[in-house]
Amino acid sequence: MKPHITIIIKPTLFCNTDCKHCYHIPKDRIKGEISLERVEKLIKLASEEYQTAWFIWHGGEPLTIPMSFYKDVISLEEKYFGKDSMRYGNTINTNGMLLNRRLMAYCREKKINVGISYEGPYNYVLRAGDVEKTLDTLSAKDNKYSISATISKETASKQKEIYEYFRDRAVSVSLSPVIAAGCGTCYVPDTEEFVKGSIEAFDEWLFDNQARIPLMPFYLYIQHYLGEPVPSDCAHTSCLTKWICMYPDGSLYPCAKACPKGFLMGNIDDIGSISDAFQSEGFRNILVGSIKRREKCSSCEIYRFCNGGCSVDACYENGLEENGGASCEAYKRIFRHVSSEIQKILDEKPNLDRYNPFVKEAVIGKLLNPKTIA
Repeated sequence: MKPHITIIIKPTLFCNTDCKHCYHIPKDRIKGEISLERVEKLIKLASEEYQTAWFIWHGGEPLTIPMSFYKDVISLEEKYFGKDSMRYGNTINTNGMLLNRRLMAYCREKKINVGISYEGPYNYVLRAGDVEKTLDTLSAKDNKYSISATISKETASKQKEIYEYFRDRAVSVSLSPVIAAGCGTCYVPDTEEFVKGSIEAFDEWLFDNQARIPLMPFYLYIQHYLGEPVPSDCAHTSCLTKWICMYPDGSLYPCAKACPKGFLMGNIDDIGSISDAFQSEGFRNILVGSIKRREKCSSCEIYRFCNGGCSVDACYENGLEENGGASCEAYKRIFRHVSSEIQKILDEKPNLDRYNPFVKEAVIGKLLNPKTIA
């Protein structure tokens, strides 16, 4: 059996709000949901081919599907992977508008991670509605969730403020730029402003010795630089064959980020194994193009940390086979800053109490168990 796969399932493309930057255009965001039979088949195939699988419920807005659907899904996972087997896990990515105590209680019981798309004080820039009161209520009941804050051209310089907002609430947050696809094209941040804002947020977190949260993706960058694997940082790993996404109609794609039709890997109704999807013409298209781009990237001094970046991002920027797009330039400059600060700590060995606990722990681990940083 293969070791692991991350499976993204979009049970619906319908959404109860109208985010300005959504990479699914309005005509695609229609009502309709995936059949439980399709979900069962994918779960069954995954259990037969992989030791472990992580299921991410995406959309659209996945919580417009009744809670009973997810209870049925959990029953199917327990059936095919084994109850309490530790072979599977789940994350629900939501805009938070439909969260409630009953749902969160079920997520706690079944150990389902909840990720909420929310920009705190700047939520109005991209989204209608505000979930601040809902989140305050959930936090008061000790519910666990994390935040994904999407950075647009209007908030590129506000990343430090967004970090401080969630730091004060002790809620983990990840900062990521708008993708240049679908409706998001008009909201992509200026590269210079995004880099500057990201570095300001990182520096604030780095020297925040009272920080109770990791700040993503910078914490992952630190772990990566120190030699630790970072499988959750999907944009900077060799993700192909390790991720697959299923749409409501059963269509299969390499990931959830609005893949072009040329990357279609067939339909769950027509395959006998997940391996069949990875033998498709659509997967060959993204694989071959990615290899050509990575060949051009291979001489870059940080290539081993980014693996040529995200293929879908590249596709929407300069083209699948080309490097040097906005995401590439931003990553290089941000990663160099992060890594230089960490290398300075390793070289100078200052009083680590100056730094936040996550950096302190990562660096101490490195010093106690050194690995080569080439």
